[in-house]
Amino acid sequence: MVTAVQMNSIERLSAQQRGQVLSRALMAPYPVGFFRAMRACAGLGRLLPELNALFGVPLISNELDPGDVGEHQLGVLAETARCGAPLAVRVAALLHKIGMGTTPPQCWPSHPGHELRGASMLEALSRRIALPDDALDLAALAIADADRVHRASDMRAAAVAALLQRTCADTRPERFEQLLLVCACDYAAYPGHRGAGYVTAQRLRRALAAYQSVHEAADPAALLDARARAIARSIPGSRWHDAG
Repeated sequence: MVTAVQMNSIERLSAQQRGQVLSRALMAPYPVGFFRAMRACAGLGRLLPELNALFGVPLISNELDPGDVGEHQLGVLAETARCGAPLAVRVAALLHKIGMGTTPPQCWPSHPGHELRGASMLEALSRRIALPDDALDLAALAIADADRVHRASDMRAAAVAALLQRTCADTRPERFEQLLLVCACDYAAYPGHRGAGYVTAQRLRRALAAYQSVHEAADPAALLDARARAIARSIPGSRWHDAG
C-alpha cells in the first residue's frame, strides 16, 4: 500500500477499480485494519478523503469528553463485521456521518446540517468510486435519517409515522431493516453500548406493524393521521401515545 501511494497508483485507478478495492476491504473479516493501514501510509486521503476528514473532528457522546468521528466510524464498521452485515450495510455504516467532516469548528461537537452536506458529498463520491446502487441508496438513506431513527423513541406518533413514510418502511421493508441495522451498529459503537441491545429498532418494528394495519382513508393526509393514531395505540404510556 505504501508503494501504491508513493507511485500515485490510487489516482490512476478507474472508478470501477476503486469500487472493487473498497468493496473487498469492507467485506474482509477485519475491515478496520485496511482503513487504519491506508491512513498510516497517507493513502486514505487519496482513496476516501471524505472519511479521512472525519479524524480529529469531535463527536458528542455519553462520555465526559467528546469522541472522534473518524474513530467512531471505524467502530461502527467493526460492528457490521461482527454481525456479518452485507456490503450495502457496511458502506452505509462507514459513510453515514461524512457530512460532519465539513462542520465549521465553531459548531463542534454539534454538527447541524451535516445531513445535507453528507448527501452532496455522497453524490460526488459516487462519481469517483463505483459502488453498487443498493449500497449508495442505503448510504443516502442513512445519511438523511439515521439521526431521526435514533430519536424515534422521543418523538410523537405523528413524527414516527412520517419517519416510516419517508423511509418507505412499508414498501421497502428489507431496506428499512438494513437502516435499522446501520443504526444498531452505530449505537453499539458508542462507549458502553455494545451488548446493550438497540431498543429503538424493536419499537420501530412495532410501530411499523401498527402503521401497516391501517390501509384506508379519504386522502393521504388522513391516512397518515390514522396511521399515527394506530402507532399511538401500539405502546400506551409512551411518548408515542400523543398522536398529534
